[in-house]
Amino acid sequence: MGRTAGTPNKITKEVRGNLEALIEGIIGSIDINELDINQRIKVLQIALQYTLPRLQAIAVQQQEPQLGSYSIQILSRKEDSDEDNWIDNFEVINSHKVSS
Repeated sequence: MGRTAGTPNKITKEVRGNLEALIEGIIGSIDINELDINQRIKVLQIALQYTLPRLQAIAVQQQEPQLGSYSIQILSRKEDSDEDNWIDNFEVINSHKVSS
């Protein structure tokens, strides 16, 4: 039977430790000042892949708007409208009720 859930794999742990030591040795031997700008950017790009957490894709679901009932009123400007009292300058000439 295999190992119980949650128990680290011994071989994986050893391999990871060896890889970490190898990477540290290689990074320690690189003289960044000897690299041209393109090589520096490439090193930075590779290093960031392993240091920054990766963002997960998010599924966006669009929902149809929930419409209730509403009314539409057609307004007309009164001929004798007063510019100072704008709210009284219009009268309803038609009204429509709409429900979804």
